[in-house]
Amino acid sequence: MPHKQKHIDLSYLTSIADNDQNLIKELVDIFLEQLPEFTDGLSTAYERHDWSTIASLSHKAKSSVVSMGMEELGNIDLKNLELLAKQRKCEELANHQDEKAKKEYTSLDANLKSYPPEKQIWVIQNANDATMKEIIDKFVKICEQAREELHQTFGK
Repeated sequence: MPHKQKHIDLSYLTSIADNDQNLIKELVDIFLEQLPEFTDGLSTAYERHDWSTIASLSHKAKSSVVSMGMEELGNIDLKNLELLAKQRKCEELANHQDEKAKKEYTSLDANLKSYPPEKQIWVIQNANDATMKEIIDKFVKICEQAREELHQTFGK
């Protein structure tokens, strides 16, 4: 394995796989197969202003990128994107009168209010297209670089 990786750190995978290189390679292959779902999916959902899909994909992608050692991207950026998408969905649902929309709004609102006040303020202030696009663009760029690092590491 190359000595210096900018984005990936396979130490977590190595530890949970008990250094089984075949298992590590299998987990990396699964991650690589998921990348288009995450990168293309987030970009497409953003273009469509599909906040529910952005929240869902951000949540799903988080554990995958963290397992590849991209802690900040997963635990900070994707978590923030998930919360911003939930806030945007809440804003979209706020004036709907049907019961399904009210129920979804209540659930999302309760989830957002479970965070510390300073985080709630940050989410409200940053729930806009520019911030969300910036996070998605960063995610796509880092994932592409991570893909290259993984291909170099595993000789693909």
